[in-house]
Amino acid sequence: MDTIRSMDKTVISAMRWMMTAGLLAAALPAAAQYRADFVPPELEGIGIEQKLGAQLDLDLPFRDERGQRITLGDLLADGKPAILTLNYYGCPSLCGIQLLGLLDALRQMEWTIGERFRVITVSFDPNESADLATAKRDTYLAEYDRKGAMSGWRFLTGPRESIHALCRSVGFKYKWVPATKEWGHDAALIFISPKGRVTRYIGGVAFEPEVLRLSLVEASAGKVGTLWDRIFLTCFHYDPASGRYQATAMRMMQVGGGTTAVLLGAALLTLHLRDAARRRRSAAMQGSAVPGESSAA
Repeated sequence: MDTIRSMDKTVISAMRWMMTAGLLAAALPAAAQYRADFVPPELEGIGIEQKLGAQLDLDLPFRDERGQRITLGDLLADGKPAILTLNYYGCPSLCGIQLLGLLDALRQMEWTIGERFRVITVSFDPNESADLATAKRDTYLAEYDRKGAMSGWRFLTGPRESIHALCRSVGFKYKWVPATKEWGHDAALIFISPKGRVTRYIGGVAFEPEVLRLSLVEASAGKVGTLWDRIFLTCFHYDPASGRYQATAMRMMQVGGGTTAVLLGAALLTLHLRDAARRRRSAAMQGSAVPGESSAA
């Protein structure tokens, strides 16, 4: 176990360099020489089909880090939204890069895993063990270094049937590549509501903390976050191309029109109440003046 943890720490360090090298390589002009529509045979049939609104089967059995039976329903029972990641723990590259990118974003967030949301990492390799899941959990939580996060970020393994059912329900397509002896797959964060519905996908390996937070507010239907977050999400929508929430003119006009109507209504109500109060004072003054005028006569 200690050997696995030591290897994971070395991998995390290496992943940081790989992410930097990858970004530099992506900028090389030579990349333009490749056909945009070319897909290597190893990658055919791999990808992520977004299934927004899909309902997960919360009764699918998995195993937690101790090898105990657990379901997604068990993890969502406390009513918190979740970030689901599909990885395999023996992955030599992409999985580690994605989890490192998620870790870096989570460390920048004010919210702590387990308090307002959960992270659920599920291995899609049915041959991986609970011991390996434990080693991964301990490594990433040691890097995260916040109290109370142990129960908030879970690393699961499971039988082939549960893994296939979960991946199908979220549109995650992967396959074994014999030539490289690795699993071919894409990377994405999948946001899940407390009831187990898919609410958002964010692809890639680098993530903005604010986008994660707003996506969790969206997944919770406003049960976490502030009033301003809910107003913001009314006016903005997530743009997968840019990885950001972009303003929607129609929504802003609707919210602006609604706000104007509320303010106008409040102003008219205030004027009405002031006028009614003034009439009551005037009537009271006139009423009190009648007896005095009669006695004087």
